[in-house]
Amino acid sequence: MKSSNLFLLSGKYEVLRTLGSGSFSTVYLARHQSLEVERAIKVIPKESSDQLSVLSEARLLKSMKHPGIPMIYDIEEDPDNYYLVEEYIKGESLEEYLLHQPFISLNFFCTCCMQLCDIFIYLHSFLPYPVLYQDLKPAHIIVCGNQIKLIDFGISCSITSLGNNFKQFGNAAFSAPEHLLGKSESVTADIFSIGKLMEYLKGYVDTRLSRSFQHIIQKATDPDPDLRFETVEDLSLEIQKQFYKISQPHLCKKIAVVGSFPGCGATHIAISLVSALNYLGKSALYYEENPDNNLRNLLAVSKNMCEREGYVYYRFFGGFPKYGPGVRIKDTFDGIKILDFGAELSAALGSDADTILYICSGGPWHYADSCARKESLVLHKDRVKVICNLGNSRIAHQFAKEFSLPVYMFSYEKDPFSITPRKLELVEQLLSQKGRFLSFFALKRRFPHSHKQ
Repeated sequence: MKSSNLFLLSGKYEVLRTLGSGSFSTVYLARHQSLEVERAIKVIPKESSDQLSVLSEARLLKSMKHPGIPMIYDIEEDPDNYYLVEEYIKGESLEEYLLHQPFISLNFFCTCCMQLCDIFIYLHSFLPYPVLYQDLKPAHIIVCGNQIKLIDFGISCSITSLGNNFKQFGNAAFSAPEHLLGKSESVTADIFSIGKLMEYLKGYVDTRLSRSFQHIIQKATDPDPDLRFETVEDLSLEIQKQFYKISQPHLCKKIAVVGSFPGCGATHIAISLVSALNYLGKSALYYEENPDNNLRNLLAVSKNMCEREGYVYYRFFGGFPKYGPGVRIKDTFDGIKILDFGAELSAALGSDADTILYICSGGPWHYADSCARKESLVLHKDRVKVICNLGNSRIAHQFAKEFSLPVYMFSYEKDPFSITPRKLELVEQLLSQKGRFLSFFALKRRFPHSHKQ
Protein backbone atom coordinates (compact mmCIF):
# COMPACT_ATOMS: atom_id res chain seq x y z
CA MET A 1 0.00 0.00 0.00
CA LYS A 2 1.55 3.29 -1.07
CA SER A 3 1.21 6.17 1.34
CA SER A 4 -0.18 8.40 -1.42
CA ASN A 5 -3.11 5.98 -1.84
CA LEU A 6 -3.78 6.17 1.86
CA PHE A 7 -3.68 9.96 1.73
CA LEU A 8 -6.25 10.00 -1.03
CA LEU A 9 -8.56 7.73 0.92
CA SER A 10 -10.31 10.63 2.60
CA GLY A 11 -8.33 13.62 1.45
CA LYS A 12 -7.48 14.75 4.97
CA TYR A 13 -4.59 12.58 6.25
CA GLU A 14 -0.92 13.14 5.42
CA VAL A 15 1.06 9.94 5.91
CA LEU A 16 4.35 10.54 7.71
CA ARG A 17 5.88 7.09 8.05
CA THR A 18 5.23 3.41 8.71
CA LEU A 19 4.96 2.51 12.38
CA GLY A 20 4.98 -1.24 11.89
CA SER A 21 3.51 -4.17 10.08
CA GLY A 22 2.37 -7.66 10.93
CA SER A 23 0.93 -10.68 9.21
CA PHE A 24 -2.48 -9.09 8.68
CA SER A 25 -2.06 -5.31 8.83
CA THR A 26 0.23 -2.31 8.44
CA VAL A 27 0.11 0.75 10.70
CA TYR A 28 1.01 4.23 9.46
CA LEU A 29 1.61 7.44 11.37
CA ALA A 30 -0.46 10.22 9.79
CA ARG A 31 -1.36 13.83 10.47
CA HIS A 32 -4.87 15.14 10.24
CA GLN A 33 -4.42 18.22 8.07
CA SER A 34 -7.14 20.47 9.45
CA LEU A 35 -6.91 19.42 13.12
CA GLU A 36 -3.07 19.22 13.02
CA VAL A 37 -2.99 16.15 15.26
CA GLU A 38 -1.28 12.81 14.75
CA ARG A 39 -3.24 9.63 14.22
CA ALA A 40 -2.36 6.00 13.62
CA ILE A 41 -4.02 4.41 10.59
CA LYS A 42 -4.17 0.63 10.51
CA VAL A 43 -4.68 -0.90 7.05
CA ILE A 44 -6.22 -4.41 6.91
CA PRO A 45 -6.54 -6.12 3.52
CA LYS A 46 -10.02 -7.53 2.99
CA GLU A 47 -8.50 -10.82 1.93
CA SER A 48 -6.93 -11.17 5.40
CA SER A 49 -8.12 -14.13 7.42
CA ASP A 50 -7.95 -11.97 10.54
CA GLN A 51 -10.14 -9.14 9.26
CA LEU A 52 -13.22 -10.12 11.26
CA SER A 53 -11.29 -10.18 14.55
CA VAL A 54 -9.69 -6.81 13.84
CA LEU A 55 -12.99 -5.20 12.87
CA SER A 56 -14.70 -6.67 15.93
CA GLU A 57 -11.99 -5.14 18.14
CA ALA A 58 -12.29 -1.79 16.38
CA ARG A 59 -16.07 -1.61 16.78
CA LEU A 60 -15.74 -2.47 20.46
CA LEU A 61 -13.12 0.23 21.09
CA LYS A 62 -15.05 2.82 19.09
CA SER A 63 -17.85 2.64 21.66
CA MET A 64 -15.53 3.05 24.66
CA LYS A 65 -14.43 6.29 26.31
CA HIS A 66 -11.74 5.85 28.97
CA PRO A 67 -8.30 7.46 29.35
CA GLY A 68 -6.70 4.04 29.69
CA ILE A 69 -8.22 2.61 26.48
CA PRO A 70 -7.07 3.75 22.99
CA MET A 71 -9.67 5.59 20.96
CA ILE A 72 -10.90 4.57 17.52
CA TYR A 73 -11.98 7.68 15.64
CA ASP A 74 -13.22 6.17 12.40
CA ILE A 75 -13.51 2.99 10.33
CA GLU A 76 -13.36 3.39 6.53
CA GLU A 77 -13.00 1.04 3.60
CA ASP A 78 -12.42 0.80 -0.14
CA PRO A 79 -12.67 -2.25 -2.43
CA ASP A 80 -9.37 -3.68 -1.16
CA ASN A 81 -8.86 -2.60 2.47
CA TYR A 82 -10.31 -1.52 5.78
CA TYR A 83 -8.79 1.59 7.38
CA LEU A 84 -8.93 2.09 11.13
CA VAL A 85 -8.16 5.66 12.25
CA GLU A 86 -6.85 5.30 15.79
CA GLU A 87 -5.36 7.27 18.64
CA TYR A 88 -1.58 7.53 18.29
CA ILE A 89 -0.05 6.42 21.58
CA LYS A 90 3.36 7.87 22.39
CA GLY A 91 4.91 5.43 24.80
CA GLU A 92 6.37 1.96 25.20
CA SER A 93 4.98 -1.32 26.42
CA LEU A 94 5.44 -2.25 30.06
CA GLU A 95 7.53 -5.16 28.81
CA GLU A 96 9.88 -2.77 26.95
CA TYR A 97 9.88 -0.29 29.83
CA LEU A 98 11.13 -2.90 32.29
CA LEU A 99 13.99 -3.90 29.97
CA HIS A 100 15.79 -0.66 30.83
CA GLN A 101 14.38 -0.21 34.35
CA PRO A 102 16.10 -2.66 36.70
CA PHE A 103 13.94 -1.34 39.55
CA ILE A 104 10.62 0.48 39.87
CA SER A 105 9.38 2.46 42.83
CA LEU A 106 6.59 1.30 45.08
CA ASN A 107 4.71 4.41 43.93
CA PHE A 108 4.97 3.28 40.28
CA PHE A 109 3.89 -0.25 41.24
CA CYS A 110 0.80 0.92 43.12
CA THR A 111 -0.16 3.59 40.61
CA CYS A 112 0.14 1.12 37.74
CA CYS A 113 -1.99 -1.46 39.59
CA MET A 114 -4.66 1.07 40.57
CA GLN A 115 -4.89 2.47 37.03
CA LEU A 116 -5.14 -1.05 35.64
CA CYS A 117 -7.95 -1.82 38.08
CA ASP A 118 -9.74 1.35 37.00
CA ILE A 119 -9.63 0.23 33.36
CA PHE A 120 -11.05 -3.18 34.26
CA ILE A 121 -13.75 -1.62 36.44
CA TYR A 122 -14.83 0.30 33.35
CA LEU A 123 -14.80 -2.84 31.19
CA HIS A 124 -16.72 -4.93 33.69
CA SER A 125 -19.41 -2.24 34.08
CA PHE A 126 -19.67 -1.56 30.34
CA LEU A 127 -23.16 -1.45 28.84
CA PRO A 128 -25.13 -3.16 27.49
CA TYR A 129 -22.90 -6.08 28.52
CA PRO A 130 -19.78 -6.36 30.68
CA VAL A 131 -16.56 -7.03 28.75
CA LEU A 132 -13.90 -9.59 29.70
CA TYR A 133 -10.43 -8.69 28.44
CA GLN A 134 -8.92 -12.23 28.61
CA ASP A 135 -5.40 -11.45 27.34
CA LEU A 136 -3.55 -9.35 29.94
CA LYS A 137 0.26 -9.30 29.75
CA PRO A 138 3.04 -6.66 29.96
CA ALA A 139 3.24 -6.34 26.17
CA HIS A 140 -0.38 -5.15 26.10
CA ILE A 141 0.14 -2.33 28.63
CA ILE A 142 1.59 0.93 27.26
CA VAL A 143 3.32 3.35 29.64
CA CYS A 144 2.53 6.92 28.53
CA GLY A 145 3.95 9.28 31.14
CA ASN A 146 1.54 9.29 34.10
CA GLN A 147 -1.01 7.13 32.29
CA ILE A 148 -1.01 3.47 31.32
CA LYS A 149 -3.12 2.28 28.39
CA LEU A 150 -4.45 -1.20 27.66
CA ILE A 151 -4.22 -2.29 24.02
CA ASP A 152 -5.08 -5.33 21.89
CA PHE A 153 -8.71 -6.22 22.56
CA GLY A 154 -8.67 -8.92 19.88
CA ILE A 155 -9.99 -11.73 22.07
CA SER A 156 -12.16 -9.70 24.44
CA CYS A 157 -15.74 -10.85 24.82
CA SER A 158 -19.04 -9.75 26.32
CA ILE A 159 -20.99 -11.44 29.08
CA THR A 160 -24.59 -11.55 27.88
CA SER A 161 -27.78 -12.96 29.32
CA LEU A 162 -26.95 -16.16 27.44
CA GLY A 163 -23.61 -16.56 29.19
CA ASN A 164 -20.19 -15.43 28.05
CA ASN A 165 -18.77 -15.71 24.57
CA PHE A 166 -15.26 -16.60 25.69
CA LYS A 167 -12.51 -17.61 23.30
CA GLN A 168 -9.86 -20.16 24.13
CA PHE A 169 -6.86 -17.97 23.45
CA GLY A 170 -4.75 -15.81 25.72
CA ASN A 171 -1.43 -16.66 27.33
CA ALA A 172 -0.53 -19.32 29.84
CA ALA A 173 1.54 -17.04 32.10
CA PHE A 174 -1.25 -14.61 32.97
CA SER A 175 -4.55 -16.37 32.16
CA ALA A 176 -6.83 -17.95 34.76
CA PRO A 177 -6.92 -21.77 34.92
CA GLU A 178 -10.58 -21.86 33.87
CA HIS A 179 -9.78 -19.79 30.79
CA LEU A 180 -6.98 -22.10 29.67
CA LEU A 181 -9.24 -25.13 30.23
CA GLY A 182 -11.99 -23.60 28.07
CA LYS A 183 -14.47 -23.49 30.94
CA SER A 184 -17.12 -20.82 31.39
CA GLU A 185 -15.68 -17.87 33.24
CA SER A 186 -16.60 -14.57 34.87
CA VAL A 187 -14.96 -11.29 35.84
CA THR A 188 -12.83 -13.21 38.34
CA ALA A 189 -10.79 -14.54 35.39
CA ASP A 190 -9.63 -10.97 34.70
CA ILE A 191 -8.99 -10.50 38.43
CA PHE A 192 -6.66 -13.52 38.28
CA SER A 193 -4.77 -11.90 35.38
CA ILE A 194 -4.40 -8.61 37.27
CA GLY A 195 -3.03 -10.57 40.22
CA LYS A 196 -0.50 -12.31 37.98
CA LEU A 197 0.52 -8.95 36.54
CA MET A 198 1.06 -7.65 40.10
CA GLU A 199 3.12 -10.75 40.86
CA TYR A 200 5.21 -10.06 37.75
CA LEU A 201 5.78 -6.41 38.72
CA LYS A 202 6.72 -7.12 42.33
CA GLY A 203 9.99 -8.65 41.16
CA TYR A 204 11.04 -5.17 39.97
CA VAL A 205 9.95 -3.16 43.03
CA ASP A 206 12.93 -1.58 44.80
CA THR A 207 11.65 -2.57 48.23
CA ARG A 208 10.10 -5.69 49.72
CA LEU A 209 6.32 -5.72 49.53
CA SER A 210 4.45 -5.97 52.81
CA ARG A 211 2.66 -9.14 53.85
CA SER A 212 -0.62 -7.38 53.15
CA PHE A 213 0.38 -6.82 49.53
CA GLN A 214 1.48 -10.44 49.26
CA HIS A 215 -1.90 -11.52 50.60
CA ILE A 216 -3.69 -9.37 48.00
CA ILE A 217 -1.74 -11.06 45.20
CA GLN A 218 -2.37 -14.53 46.62
CA LYS A 219 -6.11 -13.91 46.93
CA ALA A 220 -6.37 -12.47 43.41
CA THR A 221 -4.54 -15.47 41.92
CA ASP A 222 -6.28 -18.23 43.86
CA PRO A 223 -6.93 -21.21 41.51
CA ASP A 224 -10.50 -21.35 42.82
CA PRO A 225 -12.52 -18.46 41.29
CA ASP A 226 -14.84 -18.42 44.32
CA LEU A 227 -11.92 -17.58 46.63
CA ARG A 228 -10.68 -14.58 44.64
CA PHE A 229 -11.88 -11.01 45.06
CA GLU A 230 -15.50 -10.82 43.96
CA THR A 231 -15.02 -7.62 41.93
CA VAL A 232 -12.14 -5.49 40.66
CA GLU A 233 -13.51 -2.68 42.88
CA ASP A 234 -12.75 -4.88 45.92
CA LEU A 235 -9.22 -5.57 44.65
CA SER A 236 -8.59 -1.89 43.91
CA LEU A 237 -9.82 -0.82 47.34
CA GLU A 238 -7.40 -3.20 49.06
CA ILE A 239 -4.47 -1.91 46.99
CA GLN A 240 -5.39 1.69 47.84
CA LYS A 241 -5.69 0.89 51.56
CA GLN A 242 -2.19 -0.61 51.65
CA PHE A 243 -0.75 2.26 49.67
CA TYR A 244 -2.29 4.75 52.10
CA LYS A 245 -0.47 3.03 54.96
CA ILE A 246 2.97 3.20 53.35
CA SER A 247 2.75 6.58 51.60
CA GLN A 248 5.31 9.09 52.74
CA PRO A 249 3.95 12.08 54.69
CA HIS A 250 3.23 15.25 52.73
CA LEU A 251 3.94 18.80 53.84
CA CYS A 252 0.39 19.83 53.00
CA LYS A 253 -1.77 17.60 55.20
CA LYS A 254 -5.12 19.38 55.26
CA ILE A 255 -6.82 21.41 52.53
CA ALA A 256 -10.13 23.10 53.31
CA VAL A 257 -12.50 23.82 50.42
CA VAL A 258 -15.23 26.38 51.08
CA GLY A 259 -17.67 28.19 48.82
CA SER A 260 -18.48 31.91 48.84
CA PHE A 261 -22.18 30.92 48.72
CA PRO A 262 -24.17 27.64 48.49
CA GLY A 263 -24.05 26.01 45.06
CA CYS A 264 -20.86 27.65 43.78
CA GLY A 265 -19.04 24.32 43.26
CA ALA A 266 -17.08 23.64 46.46
CA THR A 267 -18.05 19.96 46.64
CA HIS A 268 -17.33 19.43 42.93
CA ILE A 269 -13.82 20.86 43.31
CA ALA A 270 -13.16 18.92 46.53
CA ILE A 271 -14.07 15.62 44.84
CA SER A 272 -11.92 16.52 41.81
CA LEU A 273 -8.93 17.21 44.04
CA VAL A 274 -9.26 13.92 45.95
CA SER A 275 -9.60 11.92 42.72
CA ALA A 276 -6.54 13.53 41.11
CA LEU A 277 -4.33 13.12 44.19
CA ASN A 278 -5.18 9.43 44.55
CA TYR A 279 -4.64 8.82 40.83
CA LEU A 280 -1.10 10.15 41.29
CA GLY A 281 -0.51 7.90 44.29
CA LYS A 282 -0.74 10.80 46.75
CA SER A 283 -3.02 9.40 49.45
CA ALA A 284 -6.07 11.63 49.90
CA LEU A 285 -9.48 11.30 51.52
CA TYR A 286 -12.57 13.48 51.38
CA TYR A 287 -14.25 14.63 54.60
CA GLU A 288 -17.70 16.20 54.47
CA GLU A 289 -17.66 19.04 57.01
CA ASN A 290 -21.01 20.59 56.08
CA PRO A 291 -24.66 19.62 56.65
CA ASP A 292 -25.67 19.38 52.97
CA ASN A 293 -25.43 15.55 52.72
CA ASN A 294 -24.11 15.77 49.15
CA LEU A 295 -22.05 12.59 49.43
CA ARG A 296 -24.95 10.44 50.60
CA ASN A 297 -27.18 12.01 47.95
CA LEU A 298 -24.60 11.01 45.32
CA LEU A 299 -24.50 7.50 46.78
CA ALA A 300 -28.28 7.22 46.54
CA VAL A 301 -28.47 8.09 42.83
CA SER A 302 -25.21 6.61 41.52
CA LYS A 303 -25.02 3.01 40.28
CA ASN A 304 -21.24 2.93 40.66
CA MET A 305 -20.50 4.48 44.05
CA CYS A 306 -20.11 2.01 46.89
CA GLU A 307 -20.14 2.21 50.67
CA ARG A 308 -18.38 -0.01 53.17
CA GLU A 309 -18.32 0.56 56.92
CA GLY A 310 -19.12 4.23 56.47
CA TYR A 311 -16.52 4.75 53.75
CA VAL A 312 -17.79 5.86 50.30
CA TYR A 313 -15.66 5.15 47.22
CA TYR A 314 -15.70 5.21 43.42
CA ARG A 315 -12.74 4.93 41.05
CA PHE A 316 -9.96 7.07 42.64
CA PHE A 317 -12.27 8.83 45.06
CA GLY A 318 -12.77 7.87 48.68
CA GLY A 319 -14.21 9.70 51.65
CA PHE A 320 -16.57 9.97 54.60
CA PRO A 321 -20.00 11.64 54.66
CA LYS A 322 -20.82 13.85 57.63
CA TYR A 323 -22.45 11.64 60.23
CA GLY A 324 -24.43 12.85 63.22
CA PRO A 325 -23.04 13.00 66.75
CA GLY A 326 -24.31 9.48 67.44
CA VAL A 327 -22.06 7.91 64.80
CA ARG A 328 -18.32 7.56 65.40
CA ILE A 329 -15.99 6.58 62.57
CA LYS A 330 -12.51 5.34 63.49
CA ASP A 331 -10.14 7.51 61.50
CA THR A 332 -6.42 6.65 61.48
CA PHE A 333 -5.75 8.10 58.03
CA ASP A 334 -2.41 9.91 57.73
CA GLY A 335 -2.53 11.19 54.14
CA ILE A 336 -3.92 14.43 52.68
CA LYS A 337 -7.33 15.34 54.06
CA ILE A 338 -9.63 17.38 51.82
CA LEU A 339 -12.22 19.06 54.05
CA ASP A 340 -15.43 20.14 52.29
CA PHE A 341 -17.00 22.94 54.35
CA GLY A 342 -19.70 23.75 51.78
CA ALA A 343 -20.42 27.45 52.33
CA GLU A 344 -19.48 27.42 56.04
CA LEU A 345 -16.67 30.00 55.87
CA SER A 346 -16.28 30.62 59.61
CA ALA A 347 -15.84 26.88 60.20
CA ALA A 348 -13.23 26.62 57.43
CA LEU A 349 -11.28 29.62 58.70
CA GLY A 350 -11.42 28.22 62.23
CA SER A 351 -10.05 24.83 61.15
CA ASP A 352 -6.41 23.76 61.31
CA ALA A 353 -6.17 23.38 57.50
CA ASP A 354 -2.81 24.23 55.93
CA THR A 355 -4.52 25.74 52.87
CA ILE A 356 -8.01 27.16 52.39
CA LEU A 357 -9.47 27.19 48.89
CA TYR A 358 -12.16 29.87 48.65
CA ILE A 359 -14.47 29.11 45.71
CA CYS A 360 -16.00 32.01 43.78
CA SER A 361 -18.41 31.81 40.87
CA GLY A 362 -17.23 33.25 37.57
CA GLY A 363 -20.75 34.43 36.74
CA PRO A 364 -20.91 38.24 36.92
CA TRP A 365 -24.35 38.04 38.61
CA HIS A 366 -22.62 36.29 41.58
CA TYR A 367 -19.73 38.74 41.86
CA ALA A 368 -21.19 40.57 44.87
CA ASP A 369 -21.88 37.25 46.67
CA SER A 370 -18.30 36.12 46.07
CA CYS A 371 -16.85 39.35 47.48
CA ALA A 372 -19.23 39.75 50.42
CA ARG A 373 -16.90 38.08 52.95
CA LYS A 374 -13.67 39.70 51.80
CA GLU A 375 -12.78 41.12 55.22
CA SER A 376 -12.83 37.67 56.84
CA LEU A 377 -10.43 36.31 54.21
CA VAL A 378 -7.88 39.08 54.68
CA LEU A 379 -7.23 37.96 58.27
CA HIS A 380 -6.17 34.54 56.92
CA LYS A 381 -4.47 35.64 53.70
CA ASP A 382 -1.38 33.45 54.33
CA ARG A 383 -3.55 30.33 53.99
CA VAL A 384 -6.24 31.40 51.53
CA LYS A 385 -6.22 30.82 47.75
CA VAL A 386 -9.14 31.93 45.59
CA ILE A 387 -10.62 29.65 42.92
CA CYS A 388 -12.64 31.27 40.13
CA ASN A 389 -15.07 28.52 39.17
CA LEU A 390 -16.54 28.51 35.64
CA GLY A 391 -15.06 31.93 34.94
CA ASN A 392 -12.77 33.65 32.50
CA SER A 393 -9.50 35.52 32.85
CA ARG A 394 -11.23 38.92 33.08
CA ILE A 395 -13.34 37.84 36.06
CA ALA A 396 -10.30 36.17 37.66
CA HIS A 397 -8.32 39.43 37.38
CA GLN A 398 -11.18 41.27 39.04
CA PHE A 399 -11.13 38.83 41.95
CA ALA A 400 -7.35 39.16 42.27
CA LYS A 401 -7.68 42.94 42.49
CA GLU A 402 -10.58 42.72 44.94
CA PHE A 403 -8.99 40.22 47.35
CA SER A 404 -5.27 40.93 46.85
CA LEU A 405 -4.86 37.15 46.90
CA PRO A 406 -3.76 34.52 44.32
CA VAL A 407 -6.65 33.57 42.03
CA TYR A 408 -6.78 30.39 39.95
CA MET A 409 -9.13 29.15 37.26
CA PHE A 410 -11.32 26.06 37.32
CA SER A 411 -12.88 25.51 33.88
CA TYR A 412 -16.07 23.60 33.14
CA GLU A 413 -15.95 19.88 33.93
CA LYS A 414 -19.08 17.76 34.02
CA ASP A 415 -17.62 14.79 35.91
CA PRO A 416 -15.66 15.54 39.12
CA PHE A 417 -14.34 11.95 39.18
CA SER A 418 -12.67 12.25 35.76
CA ILE A 419 -8.90 12.40 35.32
CA THR A 420 -7.28 14.81 32.85
CA PRO A 421 -3.58 15.43 32.13
CA ARG A 422 -3.88 19.11 33.01
CA LYS A 423 -5.39 18.27 36.36
CA LEU A 424 -2.59 15.81 37.15
CA GLU A 425 0.13 18.23 36.11
CA LEU A 426 -1.16 21.04 38.29
CA VAL A 427 -1.78 18.82 41.32
CA GLU A 428 1.82 17.61 41.08
CA GLN A 429 2.94 21.23 41.02
CA LEU A 430 0.85 21.86 44.12
CA LEU A 431 2.58 19.10 46.07
CA SER A 432 6.10 19.79 44.78
CA GLN A 433 6.00 23.42 45.92
CA LYS A 434 5.69 22.72 49.65
CA GLY A 435 2.07 23.75 49.85
CA ARG A 436 2.29 26.71 47.43
CA PHE A 437 0.05 26.68 44.39
CA LEU A 438 1.86 27.64 41.22
CA SER A 439 -1.43 27.41 39.35
CA PHE A 440 -4.63 25.47 39.75
CA PHE A 441 -7.21 23.65 37.67
CA ALA A 442 -7.63 24.88 34.10
CA LEU A 443 -9.36 21.68 33.19
CA LYS A 444 -10.14 20.20 29.79
CA ARG A 445 -12.89 17.63 29.59
CA ARG A 446 -11.05 15.38 27.17
CA PHE A 447 -7.57 13.99 26.94
CA PRO A 448 -5.38 15.23 24.07
CA HIS A 449 -5.38 11.92 22.25
CA SER A 450 -2.38 10.46 20.78
CA HIS A 451 -1.55 5.40 19.09
CA LYS A 452 0.90 2.75 18.81
CA GLN A 453 0.13 -0.58 17.25
